Amino acid sequence: AARSRATCLQQATFAYDGMAKLGEGDQRWIVKEREDGRNCNNWHWTSKDVSKNTKEELIRCLEACTFEPPIALARVKSAEVTGEASINNRKGKIFLIYDLEVKLKWEASDGEGGEACKGSMKLPDVSATMLDDLDCEFTCKSSGGVATAMRKQGVAAVRRCIEEAMLRMQEEVRAEKARPEAEAVAETRPPNATPAVAVPLPKPIAVSTVPAKQPPPQPKPPEPAAGSDSGEEEEGEDKLPPALEAALRGLRQEPEAQREVCLANCSLRDSHLEPLIQALHHSRCAVETLDLAFNRLSDAGVHVLCRAVASGCAMELSSLRLRGNKLSP
Repeated sequence: AARSRATCLQQATFAYDGMAKLGEGDQRWIVKEREDGRNCNNWHWTSKDVSKNTKEELIRCLEACTFEPPIALARVKSAEVTGEASINNRKGKIFLIYDLEVKLKWEASDGEGGEACKGSMKLPDVSATMLDDLDCEFTCKSSGGVATAMRKQGVAAVRRCIEEAMLRMQEEVRAEKARPEAEAVAETRPPNATPAVAVPLPKPIAVSTVPAKQPPPQPKPPEPAAGSDSGEEEEGEDKLPPALEAALRGLRQEPEAQREVCLANCSLRDSHLEPLIQALHHSRCAVETLDLAFNRLSDAGVHVLCRAVASGCAMELSSLRLRGNKLSP
């Protein structure tokens, strides 16, 4: 017992000495940039300044803002927008961050020969967190029905105009960054990849009318023993189980909504993992739990699945269940 304990301590000491040492400049702890400068799967945080375009678009929308009666003749004379806006990308998700201040001057009249009134509005905090409840400082030196309507309906119309403009810009940013899957596959394909070539179908074989000589009868192969599943495996080799087809359909149509994929006890084999891995490679895949327990997977199939996960497939995956398969201990 003392000898085995000493051997264990020696092995543990050797393993500890081989580990990377924190704080001593060990190269294994340093994350290096890729030589080609590529941000694989958009994992790292990236930011792009779009302040100028965002301000110009918001000013254009404010100057085109329309009002409803009784202030249908009101208009925004000028608008000024200050602050910052940027497009940020993290783990494949695109979103617009902005912190703006809006100042505008307006004028309105009732259209019945009454005196026109003028004023200004200031919205000091236009951001994503305050977009549905924007603070507005209203200023007008005149009094009367037009000024009162501008204080209520006019401020509401300006708030609604700003909210619609910012939400529209957010959707435009997402649509611009979203790329078709075919383009993403073509980008990740290695330069020396062989293009697909159409294989010609074989020509039909002419059937002779002369009866052929019958070969001697061959002995029948022994039938498989009772309980053997070899016949079932050959029959369903190319057919996907219904549960896998439903899971693939959900991963392709709504990848963000699929947090847990349960394929336990579905008679999955190694040949069924290829379409599953392709679906998990989706850039918006959000699967956190993958249950493949009690199937017919072997060590080779699990090895292929683990290599795919290590190369960037299903980056949100935190739980993989494989119990009950044909795996070596």
